[in-house]
Amino acid sequence: MEVTLLEARNRIGGRIHTSTIWPDLPMDLGASWIHGVDGNPVTELAREIDAELVTTRYDSTRLHISRGLARTGVQDRGSDTAERLFADAMVWAEARQTDVSVQQAIDAVAPAASLDPARRAQLDFYLNATYEQEYSGSTRAMSAWTMDEGDTFEGEDALFPGGYGQIIDHLARGLAISLNSVVSRISTRPDGVRLTLAGGETVTADHVVVTVPLGVLKSGSIVFDPPLPPPKQRAIDQLGMGLLNKHWLRFDHIFWPRDYDWHEFLSEKKGHWAEWVSLAKVRDTPVLLAFSAADQAEAVEKLSDRDIIASIMESARQMFGSSAPDPVATQITRWRRDPFARGSYSFHATGSGPGDRRALARPDTGRLYFAGEATQHRYPGTVHGALISGREAAERVLQGAG
Repeated sequence: MEVTLLEARNRIGGRIHTSTIWPDLPMDLGASWIHGVDGNPVTELAREIDAELVTTRYDSTRLHISRGLARTGVQDRGSDTAERLFADAMVWAEARQTDVSVQQAIDAVAPAASLDPARRAQLDFYLNATYEQEYSGSTRAMSAWTMDEGDTFEGEDALFPGGYGQIIDHLARGLAISLNSVVSRISTRPDGVRLTLAGGETVTADHVVVTVPLGVLKSGSIVFDPPLPPPKQRAIDQLGMGLLNKHWLRFDHIFWPRDYDWHEFLSEKKGHWAEWVSLAKVRDTPVLLAFSAADQAEAVEKLSDRDIIASIMESARQMFGSSAPDPVATQITRWRRDPFARGSYSFHATGSGPGDRRALARPDTGRLYFAGEATQHRYPGTVHGALISGREAAERVLQGAG
């Protein structure tokens, strides 16, 4: 079949975006890792192009505690207590007649007034580091019943020192691509599909595969004619579109411990610069990556770059010492404000689950098909899930054309 990619942006890749602002250091502003390298189809693509991979380990982590909590005697994550409370909360949630949010369940078994500030901070840290940073959604919105339903590949996680964009470039070879083509309407008829672009131009095709992010589908910026079947529209409405932003900080030298992949910051405020990645082990690179997720990310996006960096460095100086220098360069993402993403990746919001993803992927709209990480019920929220969903959609197109 002849295939044309209509790309709204002036670049390909979408939520895979390797920045070359620092020519000597490509930085991934979107997806960074192959999550589980064993048997992963992205690993196969990386091998096809001999892309360099560097593994990171979650057990290579150092915890830092804020000055305020340290003064109260906090010395660790309080993981045992937090995990026990979380387990009790999930038992409470399972007994409900309808789904509830993770936070509702937590508040039911551990009301705010029942915990001293230190214990509350440790519990919030556990919820943020384990669930919000992983799934991108707030515990206030995340389903207690289905939050972590899905499969994983075995093996370590791996970064691309040369950037994830290598995979995109590899896949795009020989493909007809039309950049700056913003689709505003998709009209499906028995004999074909007509796409209307934002500028009024039209494109016709025998079949269309829609791979825009869930956030774009939620926004309604694309009108479907006829309207999507109720199960599909319900899936779009019910699934959550989370937020995980990256804040890359480049320094003129490494002043933090070199032997850890991850650094964690336990503070009084939930999710306040809780998770960091160090590239010191990657070619001795003086770069730190600070994440913001869920509610914190929503708040941080509204700040200026200057205020964001000031906030990050206030935490960094508690973690690594008051003499820590300012970064010499930074790169900051705001995925919620991106009109062609409107968030980072999907999660199971209260009342939603894998069945909604199946409904979104189901070939029940004639010549119109859907793919993308939000449509993959086994591997949602991942690059490999998106890749698998695209291959499945392509098979459906070929079957429909046959």
